[in-house]
Amino acid sequence: MLRRTPNIVLLGLAALFGAVLAGAFLGGRGAGASTDSPAATANPQQLSRSFQRAARRVRPSVLNITTERQSRTNRNGPLFRMLEEVFQQRQSPKLEQTYGTGFVVRADGIALTNHHVVANAKRVLVRLYDGREVSAVVVGIDPLTDVAVIRLGPHPDAIPYVPVEYGDDAALEVGDWVLAVGNPFGLDQTVTAGIVSAKGRSRLGVAAYEDFIQTDAAINPGNSGGPLLDLEGRVVGMTTAIASRSGQYAGIGFAIPIDMARGVMDVLLENGRVSRGWLGVSVQDLSPETLTRLGYGEIPAAPLVSRVVPGPASEAGLRPGDLILAIDGARIRDGQDLGHRVAQVPVGQKFKMSVRRGSETITLEAIAVERPDTPDRPTTHGPATNAPGTTPSEVGISARVMTPELARFFGFTFNEKEPSVVVARVERSSLAFQQGVRPGMIIQQVERTLVTNLDDLQAALNAARLEGKGVVLRVWDGRSSRVVVCR
Repeated sequence: MLRRTPNIVLLGLAALFGAVLAGAFLGGRGAGASTDSPAATANPQQLSRSFQRAARRVRPSVLNITTERQSRTNRNGPLFRMLEEVFQQRQSPKLEQTYGTGFVVRADGIALTNHHVVANAKRVLVRLYDGREVSAVVVGIDPLTDVAVIRLGPHPDAIPYVPVEYGDDAALEVGDWVLAVGNPFGLDQTVTAGIVSAKGRSRLGVAAYEDFIQTDAAINPGNSGGPLLDLEGRVVGMTTAIASRSGQYAGIGFAIPIDMARGVMDVLLENGRVSRGWLGVSVQDLSPETLTRLGYGEIPAAPLVSRVVPGPASEAGLRPGDLILAIDGARIRDGQDLGHRVAQVPVGQKFKMSVRRGSETITLEAIAVERPDTPDRPTTHGPATNAPGTTPSEVGISARVMTPELARFFGFTFNEKEPSVVVARVERSSLAFQQGVRPGMIIQQVERTLVTNLDDLQAALNAARLEGKGVVLRVWDGRSSRVVVCR
């Protein structure tokens, strides 16, 4: 099972010690290192010193992040209700602490971490490498890549922060040594070593846009948002997820390439949000052999269009059964590649698609529109909140008023005479997610209050919160309506 690296400290867990790396006596090399560099020699002492230098170099820049967020404990069960009746009082909602890692990227206190580390945080505290603490605010989030940008408060000594140095993730090769630095289980400044196991991992279900570096460097709960280093101590990635059935290290971890994280960060700092192009299709990946058997001829693997919703694709004339071969001349390998390519097209800009239809290849032209579930700009005075137009809630969902674009995206028929509110995002850690609430569901009622706009939703949620009970939602998925109880 694939898991994001959790951030809850497990009390009483003994410190984990990394095993001696097999093959250390054969030496290794870092990304971009020459054969004359210490990292490339067959001397275990020199390799050890390379690890030491890299760890020392990044140490002042690594952050231990603690957040406070609404507890997801279900207080609507019979035991809680019985205790409330016995003691004749309502228990106020509690905050829980979660933990993660980040790293400084600018001397003025701008830092990177994972979105899931700071999602829905009411307060963000950062412990520096010397043990002192500063507060931080979230200045930009991108759940679709799991990247967040935070700004640290003034340095305790009124001096600039120490930023990391960037490496070249494109130069990484499978087999290169890398170091993961973070705070697993709350253990500050933990360094583990491994190699690059693979590159370009995708379709893992961690984020909408994935291009992960896979590594066997030990990554555990609390490592989320930490730097992945080459042997020069330069950041080549940001750790974000592990593949594990237990939720702890099992030899497979994933990191966002630093070039991808930096690109998202630059857009967030400039615009406050990331706007991506959207086409409006569902596709299926087929092998060249299957495509040949279906009569498309001998062509490389390409995504097959299985569904077209009203939007850019339908307006361009794309049909189910078409193969999308290229976008603006760049060959498309699969559905993940298609999503990345279209996302890079500026909203409002035209682009050309090379399409195989039956036995002939045609060219279609489309205009990119903004992805309808694009997160709104967070406020600058506090963490993980949203601008008007999206209402976050303590039950772990964010909702938006239905628009023609959202209706197309989620497959509904838009009717302006019947206003509605649609779920835009659901936090995976929330009870709402566990109860089956998903983006694209329409919120019909909160408790007994009909919901037709964001004011209705917020007022009903506020009333439920004051009562201290679980929140009862009625949602519709386009086929049926059902009731879920969330907290």
